This record gives sequence, structure tokens and C-alpha cells, in this order.
Amino acid sequence: MTTRCTDCGTAFVCGAVVGHSTCWCMEKPTLTLEPGAAAVGCYCSTCLEQRLSAQTSAPAA
Repeated sequence: MTTRCTDCGTAFVCGAVVGHSTCWCMEKPTLTLEPGAAAVGCYCSTCLEQRLSAQTSAPAA
């Protein structure tokens, strides 16, 4: 079973969706959503890395 990336649409396997107790993304830092943003799905490894990189390089509010 595959999942589609919320950002780019790439198909990938999410461990949680296929019934594993963990997924590769659980080894990554937590992605902080902007206030008011809703979590709408999973990100592929490339898009998650890009979002995490942008999050860590953004100036603190």
C-alpha cells in the first residue's frame, strides 16, 4: 500500500499506514505546523527534509 506525498504527489510507503508500529519519518525531528494549519497527510522523504530544513533555518518569532 502506498501513500501520496501531500506536497509533490510522489508515491511512497508509510510504515504506519501499512500496519508497522513505526515509520521512517518517526526518526526525524517533529515538523511544527504554522498556527492555524491543519495536518493533511504525509510527506515523502524529500519534501519532509525540505520542510524540516526550512523550519530550522527560519528566524525565531
